[in-house]
Amino acid sequence: MKRRGERILKFAAVVCSALLTGAVVSFFVPSVLGFVSLLPFLLVLFSDAGTERPFRRGMALGIIYFYVYYLFVWHWFLLMYPLDFTEISRAGALAAVMAAWLGLPLIQAVVASLGVPLFLWAARSPLVVREGRLRASAPAVFAAVYALFEWIQSLTWAGVPWGRLAVGQAFSPGTVGTASLLGPYFVTFVIVAVNGYAALAVLALIEDRRNVRRAACLASAAAAVFALNLIYGEARIYIKERNMSAENELTVTAAALQGNVSSKDKWSDHGYDNLKNVYSALTKEAAARGAEIAVFPETAFPLAANAASGNGTRIIPDLSSLSSDTGLTLLATSFWYGDGEEYYNAVFPVSPEAGAGYDGMTVYYKRHLVPFGEFVPFESVIKVLIPSLAQLGLFDGSITTGGAPVLIDTEYGRVGAMVCFDSIYETSSLDEVRAGAELLAVSTNDSWFDGSAAIMQHTAQAVLRAVECDRYVVRAANTGFSCIISPTGKIISSTEPERTGLAVGEVGIRNTRTVYSRVGNVFSALCAVSSSALAASGFFARRREKRRAAINRAPDA
Repeated sequence: MKRRGERILKFAAVVCSALLTGAVVSFFVPSVLGFVSLLPFLLVLFSDAGTERPFRRGMALGIIYFYVYYLFVWHWFLLMYPLDFTEISRAGALAAVMAAWLGLPLIQAVVASLGVPLFLWAARSPLVVREGRLRASAPAVFAAVYALFEWIQSLTWAGVPWGRLAVGQAFSPGTVGTASLLGPYFVTFVIVAVNGYAALAVLALIEDRRNVRRAACLASAAAAVFALNLIYGEARIYIKERNMSAENELTVTAAALQGNVSSKDKWSDHGYDNLKNVYSALTKEAAARGAEIAVFPETAFPLAANAASGNGTRIIPDLSSLSSDTGLTLLATSFWYGDGEEYYNAVFPVSPEAGAGYDGMTVYYKRHLVPFGEFVPFESVIKVLIPSLAQLGLFDGSITTGGAPVLIDTEYGRVGAMVCFDSIYETSSLDEVRAGAELLAVSTNDSWFDGSAAIMQHTAQAVLRAVECDRYVVRAANTGFSCIISPTGKIISSTEPERTGLAVGEVGIRNTRTVYSRVGNVFSALCAVSSSALAASGFFARRREKRRAAINRAPDA
C-alpha cells in the first residue's frame, strides 16, 4: 500500500511539473517560474538514478512528463474546431483536431523521452555518481541531454520545435541574451541546470537533514547559474542599447501590415478586390506615418503573382502602382509558379523604380512548410486512416519547399525573409545572416490560431531569432501580433491581435555577427558527444559491477 502511495505521489509530481512548465511556455506566466517548474519531475528522476532496467523506467517516466507537457503546449489545436476556414464537416473537423492534438504531442513525447534513459545510463558513470549518490555534475548532464533532444526535435517535420523552453523566456529579454552566444538550446541548458541543482539540493535534505552544507552548495550553484545567465543578458541589453544609439548605422522606418482578413474570406472567389483595398489603405497609412519599407503578412494575396491569367496578373501591376504612389518599398507576398510544376509560398519586392514586370525579380520561397496545411506527410496512409486530416489544406496539391536562402536586395539593405514556420527554426535566420542579411522580415498568417496562446508562442519565436542573430525583425501577421523587434529582444512597436492596423518603427540595417551566427549549433553537438560518452561509460561501469558481483558470488574452487 505504501509503495502504491509513493507511485501515485511521484506520478502527481511529474504531471504537475509538466503542467507548470507548459504554462510558462504557453501563457508566459512569470518567466522565472520556468527555473523551478521542472523541480518536481527532477526530484523523481534523480531519486530513480541507479534503478534497474533504466530504459523501461526512463521511458515510462519520460512519456508521462513529455506527453502531458506537449499536450499542454499544443492545447490550442482544440480551439481550432470547427475549422471554419475549410469545407470539412463538423465530424471530420473534430477527428482532424483530435488527431492533431493527440498525435503530434505523442510523436514528440516518444522522441524526447529517449533522453531520460540516456541520462539514467549516464547516471551510472563514475563521473556522475559516487557511492550511490549523484555528483554535482548530474544536473549539468541532464541539462545537456534535455537540450540535445530539443535540438533533435528540430531536425524533422514531426519535431516542430514549438515548445522549446527558451520560448517561455522570450518576453523576458534578460534571460535569453545567452542565445546570442550558443543559441536557444543553451538557454534550455541553463533553465534545466538551475532546476537540476535546486532539485539535487532538496533531495540531499530529504535523504538526510544533516546534509545542510551539501544542500547549500547545490542551491548556491543553482543561484549562480541563474544569476550569471541573467547578468550576461541584462549587460548585453545595456551595452547594445548604448551602442545602437551611438552607432552611425543606416536606419529605415519599417511598417508591418496587419490586414486582419479571415482565412475563409481570403480564399473567397471575390476576395482579391477586398484584399487590394485593405492593403492599399494600410500602405498609404504607413507612408503617412513615415514608413519607407512595408512588410505584408503571409500570402496577403493567395494567388500566383506570376500567373498567366486571372486576378494573379493584376497583383504586381497593382502593387507597383501602389509603391509608386506612396514611395514605399513593399515586401509583398503571394504564391508563385516555378519553372515546372512547382508552386511556392513566396515573398518578393516591389519598389517605385522596379516597374510592373516580374521577369528577373528576386523571390524568396518558404523553406519550412506546415504539415497538413501545405503538404500531407505520408499522404497515402493518412488519406486512408484519417481522411479529414488530409483535407486541411486550402488548395489542391502540395506547396513546393524552397531551397537555399534568397536575400531580397532593397535600396536600404539586404533583407532576409521568412514565412510563418520558417521563423520557428533557428537555422532559417542563421543561414540568411551568414549569407549577408542585414534585416529580417517575417510574414505569417496566424489567423488559424483564433486568439489562442499560439499567437504569442509564435511571436516568441521571432524574438529569439532577433537575439540569436543581432538583427531587427519586422513581423507582419495577418491577424496579429504584428510587431517590430530589436536585436535585444525588446518589442518596440506592436499591434493588437484580430484588428486591422500596422506596427511602425525605426530599424537599423546591421552587419554585425553574434558568436552563435558564427558557430551555429556546436553546443548541441557537444551535448550529443558528452551525453553519449557518459551513457557509454555508465553502461560499461554497470557491466563491470555485474561481473565483479558474479565473481564474488561464485563458490571457491
